[in-house]
Amino acid sequence: MLPRRLRMLIFAVPVVASLALAAPAIAAGESKGDKAILKAGVITKADVPAEWTSKKGKSSGDALKGLKECKKINAAVAAAKQDDPRARSREFSDPVPENAKTAENAVYAFPDKKTAGKFVAAYKGSAATSCFDKLATEVARSRPSAGPPTVSPITDLQGVGDEAVGYEIAATFTQNGGTATLYIDFIVVRVGRAAVGFAFTNVDARIPEGPSIVTAVVQRVAAAEA
Repeated sequence: MLPRRLRMLIFAVPVVASLALAAPAIAAGESKGDKAILKAGVITKADVPAEWTSKKGKSSGDALKGLKECKKINAAVAAAKQDDPRARSREFSDPVPENAKTAENAVYAFPDKKTAGKFVAAYKGSAATSCFDKLATEVARSRPSAGPPTVSPITDLQGVGDEAVGYEIAATFTQNGGTATLYIDFIVVRVGRAAVGFAFTNVDARIPEGPSIVTAVVQRVAAAEA
């Protein structure tokens, strides 16, 4: 069992949907197809373990704002927020705080596949890697750490949607003789003309529920667009 102060330290790390995808839905201008995508594209209680709890999400994910390394992603998000219907899920979490296990997501309904693909492209390449490297540094800032955090690509996303990209931050914290590693996963998936972003956290391993949650949402969005 981890020392209580270490458990609370880990739980307090700010990891709110840092993809900056999270935002309130906008009703004006939504077509019937848009509404179907937005309804299908958010995590629901049925997608997570029955014992998990949830709360209303914050209005936006601000973790990437102000980071110059994230300029490309921030620009893509700003443009999408201005022009495209979007919705976000509630913030779901394991009721045991020391597990630091959470899941949330957001979805955009773009006018066509090309526009959705352009949005997802902002999360690919060296610029995106630099962005998440910087975010990892911010996560660990001012907290006792066993070493610098690491960022790794999530490599098992083949066949998920029409295209997908993901990053995993691993930050190991120390306090009172104990250590624990917080894993933060970010995944962006294009499904036709929709883009769905996921953020997960868990202690000491990649969140085991993550793949099934992503699969459930992606399948619903694909069905909504069929």
